[in-house]
Amino acid sequence: MSLVAQSTVSQSPFGAGLRLTDDRLDIAEAVLAGAWRTLRAAGFGEAEVQALFDQIADRPEDLARRLRKMANAAG
Repeated sequence: MSLVAQSTVSQSPFGAGLRLTDDRLDIAEAVLAGAWRTLRAAGFGEAEVQALFDQIADRPEDLARRLRKMANAAG
């Protein structure tokens, strides 16, 4: 990691010890924005999408476990 990247490491709300550099945070935000747009295009209302994101934020361990299971099944 470059000195610039080290100096721009963000505090992470995702748990102790997990930190994202600014470039990785930008990528994660772009992915989440894409998910938001996809759900809206699929007919979910704005309030429904927000509620879904809120549910995910409240249970990050459950989400991580489900995503790992899906990734392993696809691989």
